[in-house]
Amino acid sequence: IGARPEQDAFLRRCGEEGIAFVPFYAIAGAGREAGADTGTAESDQVQTVARAHGVSPAQIRLAWTLHRGPHVLAIPGTGNPDHLVDNVAAGAIELSADDLALLSA
Repeated sequence: IGARPEQDAFLRRCGEEGIAFVPFYAIAGAGREAGADTGTAESDQVQTVARAHGVSPAQIRLAWTLHRGPHVLAIPGTGNPDHLVDNVAAGAIELSADDLALLSA
């Protein structure tokens, strides 16, 4: 959802070499050029996982990014204190193997 499939080998190699990777558009999704709060449609997979965890799609995107490995660093920007709280809470979301498979499909 944040990286294209052809980037998987590159991301794995970064992890093997201890190189940090900072994705730029991990949580903005389909409306990434305009920002995360543009009301653009979310994928069914992201919506399904978000509903299952009782969180927002942006939180699932951030949790998925963090689950890519300790070398994948997410730096979500926000000027809204509520979004900051949501971003911190996303770090505690435990995505199951089924969640990850659905999001990576």
